Amino acid sequence: MKRIRSDLVTIVLFAVLLLLPLLGWLLLPKQTFSESERRYLAEPPALTKQSLRDWQFDDVLETYLADHLPLRDALVGVHAYTTLLSGRQVSTDVWMDREGYLLEAPVKDDPAEPERRMQKIAAVAERTGLPVYVIAVPSAGYVRRSSLPSALSKLYADDAILGRIAETDDIRFVPLLDRFAQEGQHWYYRTDHHWTAEGAFAAYEAFLKTAGHEPLERDAFYHHTVNGYTGSTRSRSALFLTEPDVLQIDEPIDCPVRVTFSDREGAFDSMFFYEHLNEYDWYPLFLDGNHPITVIENRSAASDAPTLVLVKDSFGNTLAPLLAPTYKTIVMVDPRYCRESICALCETYGADEVLFCYSLEHITSDRNLLLVK
Repeated sequence: MKRIRSDLVTIVLFAVLLLLPLLGWLLLPKQTFSESERRYLAEPPALTKQSLRDWQFDDVLETYLADHLPLRDALVGVHAYTTLLSGRQVSTDVWMDREGYLLEAPVKDDPAEPERRMQKIAAVAERTGLPVYVIAVPSAGYVRRSSLPSALSKLYADDAILGRIAETDDIRFVPLLDRFAQEGQHWYYRTDHHWTAEGAFAAYEAFLKTAGHEPLERDAFYHHTVNGYTGSTRSRSALFLTEPDVLQIDEPIDCPVRVTFSDREGAFDSMFFYEHLNEYDWYPLFLDGNHPITVIENRSAASDAPTLVLVKDSFGNTLAPLLAPTYKTIVMVDPRYCRESICALCETYGADEVLFCYSLEHITSDRNLLLVK
């Protein structure tokens, strides 16, 4: 009799364990957005003849059920740490080094890809007759490779890729690699792939010196910090226990500006939009994030100050405020959202210089650069 009761209890517990996830999935409210992963979750699939015919319904339904599984964030985090502790993080696209920095896996190097993009950029120099500069930001993994196991550190080939980019005719390459490798161990965020204020300032100095301008000292900028920043590599890796960063902000002193966006009404007197600190992603604090075209006018600039067209990915959003005191106008263009001709924009705004500022990953993989004209 006791054995029967024991077996019955086991069966009941097993049934409860099976039913709990189902009941939780049915009864708990469904989220539409995961703040920890920074992405929208799958919507309920539509059952149609076409989806059944193409065998798509099962895949979409599986994704929807997985996205709305009860305690999903905890389970995703457990899986991520299991992968890390079992030595299998090389199979993911974000690696943790010995100091707890979350680093993007090495750029997949196809020698033809950087060359194709550089030729597009060189064509801008040829057509406009303007000096065209290129900043290719080294990866945090390469700069911090001494904090990785040797087998992983050897996979980063930033030096070889940047060497090929620097050899491109008609562009003026801004060298960053040596200084970043020597001094820049902490010039990237722990939980994000972007450079910190120190990294952006080092690039600012290197660019202005290459372009023949005198950079300001760091004490010409206000320095603000905000605690508790968590960025893209933390959300992508699901290593949610990683210590948050201190977000760094350098704001130029005595540089009144007028900022306008091609896809947002109004004009603004600041390059920093602190309302984004109330959102899941703080990085759009810098120039309100990514827009097709952003125009920064320096209202105190000398009449003969130059105009810069800055073609960029998100790394340019923290570089532009540093450059604002040097230029009369900075026209920021993001080819991911803008299809206008760079050459035409140079003519429209009377550009004196052009700067392409991209992470190494994007300068080797962003297909939008192939559409630059």
